[in-house]
Amino acid sequence: MKESKIAEFYQDKSIFITGATGFMGKVLVEKLLRSCPGIERVYLLLRPSKGKDVTCRLEELINNEVFHALRQNQPEIVKKLIPVAGDISLTSLGLSAADQELLNSSVSVVFHTAARINFDDNLREAIDANIKGPQKVIAFCSQLKNLQAFVHVSTVFNNLDKGEIDEIVYPSHLDPLKLTEFVDSMDDQLLASITKQLVGNCPNVYAFTKALGEQVLQKYCSENKIPLAIVRPSIVTCSLQEPIPGWIDNLNGPSGFIVGVGKGLLRTAITDCNLVGDMIPVDTAINLMIAAGWKSAIGGMQQDNEAKVYNCVTGSHNPVTWRMFNQYGMAGWMEYPTKDMAWYPSINYHTRQIPYKIEQAIYHYLPAYFFDFVARVIGKKPIMVTLYNKIHRALTCLDFYVVREWKFVSNNPIQLLEEMTPDDRRMFNFDVRDINWESYITNYILGCRRFLLKDNIQTLPIAKRNLNRLYWLRILLRFILLLVLGFIFYKFFF
Repeated sequence: MKESKIAEFYQDKSIFITGATGFMGKVLVEKLLRSCPGIERVYLLLRPSKGKDVTCRLEELINNEVFHALRQNQPEIVKKLIPVAGDISLTSLGLSAADQELLNSSVSVVFHTAARINFDDNLREAIDANIKGPQKVIAFCSQLKNLQAFVHVSTVFNNLDKGEIDEIVYPSHLDPLKLTEFVDSMDDQLLASITKQLVGNCPNVYAFTKALGEQVLQKYCSENKIPLAIVRPSIVTCSLQEPIPGWIDNLNGPSGFIVGVGKGLLRTAITDCNLVGDMIPVDTAINLMIAAGWKSAIGGMQQDNEAKVYNCVTGSHNPVTWRMFNQYGMAGWMEYPTKDMAWYPSINYHTRQIPYKIEQAIYHYLPAYFFDFVARVIGKKPIMVTLYNKIHRALTCLDFYVVREWKFVSNNPIQLLEEMTPDDRRMFNFDVRDINWESYITNYILGCRRFLLKDNIQTLPIAKRNLNRLYWLRILLRFILLLVLGFIFYKFFF
């Protein structure tokens, strides 16, 4: 710790975090406590929900498996987490006068990770979270007496009408604040009818509103001389090393895809396997965020008062194609199968809709309708068709990204690494050039198995026996199908 300039910077400082209960938020909180133990306080903006006050929500957070090592090794350090009741959609974040004063007098660095990541067409909710939210957070934080840095988490998947996305905040033909006023003036039905025209070339309302949220922060921080760092991760995936290799807590993005394939439920998909699938381990992104906060504080405002943007990606320096992802992933499932499989894990990829839809009908819906029919006969609830409808809706959100490729410029993270001490580069490592994709994706499989499927590694012998049975069952069914087709061919032609 003595050689860590970053840990030294966070010594005796208080931090304010939004979105702490989210996937990235949990890893951020754990990493700050573990690697910057001299930190004074970490204030977490939490929204009371479902009859639970913020104290209960904090207790749930601390009891998450992410904090297991901290609870075991440094039980006192979690007392540095202070919950404050609030909501990013409210003026002054809905904070009490006492909490406002507490934050105002103590907070030095802010991490804004809260966002609405749904890809659906609810533009009003996306604007509330991703444009109005940052606007309200920065308006409140600009009053903090000791504010040294504001770190905002965005996404590299905005401004995708460009083939190359640089580390700058791109201007828009729409004024974000005028857009919010315009949207506030219309009812839900009218807004739904014009959402596609407003979003334009953006693939979804998430990318659209995150890009506009960057502009709101850029303008405000420039006018008020607040050092702003914008970290833009690509597809955020399971942890590389910390706090647990392979840790994941949601089915978003590739995680749901991996689980569907491993369970034998997902057997066909739209993907161009020759393209780069840009994904970033969650702990890599978190380490960059913490280092970016340090750099913004010690470096102050840039000469042009512009935000410092960090494209947190792997494709620029250590690309992995979807073909490699599939190859390593299938090898991982063969080595570490899950015990409850619907069918032998395998998948076909297509770039065109017609063959994909045909296989979807044969491999997904035909068995689903059969098993639902059997369920009805024996008095059980039919669920398979409904399950596949949900799976396909989720996959449709990804279709845009897995048949296209962009060049993401990522020079600022490399430059930041060069300014860090050797100890800091080890402790807060975000050098994507170090990632070994084969071992990482194997750990991804193990993480999905353990944390999402709740399948203990002790079940592996049973799982391998099940995998072997399903393999021979597949061979048998293929043999029977060939016999049937051969018989039909013989009868028809001879």
